Amino acid sequence: MYFKAFTFALLFAVFYSMNMYADNIRITVEITGVNLNSGSVHVEIYTNEQDHRNDIPFATFVLESTNSTLIYEIDLPQGDCLVRAYQDTNSNERLDTGFFGIPNEPIGLTNYNGRGIPGKFNRHKVSVNSSTRRITINLSVIRL
Repeated sequence: MYFKAFTFALLFAVFYSMNMYADNIRITVEITGVNLNSGSVHVEIYTNEQDHRNDIPFATFVLESTNSTLIYEIDLPQGDCLVRAYQDTNSNERLDTGFFGIPNEPIGLTNYNGRGIPGKFNRHKVSVNSSTRRITINLSVIRL
C-alpha cells in the first residue's frame, strides 16, 4: 500500500515538474554594439513590472566581449519580459551612472533606441510567445 502511494506521488512529481516548464519558449538573445574586449556584458531579464521595479531579475547572465555581436539562448516563460544589458567597460561589476543617474557605460533595453532616458517596464516590455524566436538589444551610450 505504501509503495503504491509512494510510486504515485513520485510519478506525479515528475510529470508536474515536466509540465511546469512545458510553456517555456527557447529564445535567442542577441546583443549588438558590443565594444570588443572592453569589459563583460551583463544581461538581466525581468518577467513582470514589480520585479523590474524592485530589481529582482528572472534570469541573469554575463557574456565576454569577444565579438561585436553576442548570442545567448535561454528558455523564457510565455508572457511579457524586459531584457536589459550593459557593458561593464571598467570591470567593476556594476553599471556606472553619472548626473541624474544616467548610465556612463553602454546600455540597451528591449524597445529602446538609445535616445533619452529609458522608461519603465510597460514601455520596454516585449511579448514572449510561440512566434518569438529572437530578442535583439543594441548597446549604446545614452544620448539625451
